[in-house]
Amino acid sequence: MAGIVRVENQTRGTVIAERCRVARGAIQTILGLHIVPRLQPGEGLLLRGATTIDTTFMRYPIDLVFMDRSRRVTRTLSRLKPWRLAMWNPRARDCLELPAGALEGTGTAPGDQITIADL
Repeated sequence: MAGIVRVENQTRGTVIAERCRVARGAIQTILGLHIVPRLQPGEGLLLRGATTIDTTFMRYPIDLVFMDRSRRVTRTLSRLKPWRLAMWNPRARDCLELPAGALEGTGTAPGDQITIADL
């Protein structure tokens, strides 16, 4: 998987993130968006192996998409505020962090099939 990918909701025929960074290694996964300025529309961060998300020290809300091994959505959270914790999701394998409001715009919901393509 490349450093930047395109993420689509195959079920709904929508683009979730036109330019999504892929976290490389444990440090990038742990830091996530904590040190990144606010995401712009069309951006995202894919955290492989993330089943819990912590927004402590973040300065802005985000949307989350948890996916299982086959990239089927297991859980979504809209507009998760800073200083919150999205607890362990046992069926999830990866998590996609998105700008707040991205889920509303794409209609992404549990059960949807996600595709990820290298750019």
